[in-house]
Amino acid sequence: MSNSWLKRAMENLFKKSQEKEDFHKARQEWLYNGLEDNQYCEAECELCNHEEIRYEYTIVNSSNRKIMVVGSECIKKFTNDFKNDFYDTKGILVDGKRLAKDKNEYLKKILSEALDKRLANSNNTFYKSIAEQIKKDGKLTPNQLKHLHNFYPTLDDMGKQAFKSVVKVSLRKEREQEQIAKLSPIDLKFVSKFMTTAQRKRFGIT
Repeated sequence: MSNSWLKRAMENLFKKSQEKEDFHKARQEWLYNGLEDNQYCEAECELCNHEEIRYEYTIVNSSNRKIMVVGSECIKKFTNDFKNDFYDTKGILVDGKRLAKDKNEYLKKILSEALDKRLANSNNTFYKSIAEQIKKDGKLTPNQLKHLHNFYPTLDDMGKQAFKSVVKVSLRKEREQEQIAKLSPIDLKFVSKFMTTAQRKRFGIT
């Protein structure tokens, strides 16, 4: 944690806190209240003044109910660089794992909404089953995933990020591995985007 960051953070936090001298005490007034994805990056972190933040994490002051929007790097500093005394509005301890989980859950929600809009309401039972499988655990066989080749480009940037974060290629079963070998070059190029580095290496995909 740099001195320049701490100086800016102290100045901005004190403006909205009851405590005006001790940063650690002022920090303890604040509670975590979730995040939103601003794909247009129009917001500024109110803690460090960094411009064009994408993920907006909201913290609420428990004493005066003032609100601050902070970026993903600052919320990590706010959470991990001090003692474990940062809680959410329900009194649950917040740490790095919680932040990562919340981001993942947020992306799942975004993708779920896109699936409901385009696939789940389709009359095609095959696409409905794929949508439900993604919602269940995100794991698709190569043959299931290749059928989303035309769906994926219709997503906005936030939807594509959610898709990449949530969707995984299932290759544990022999029949799933055989499907990889039978994919056309175009389908293989698409499916491989969502394979892990180890999976691509295993099947010789560059």
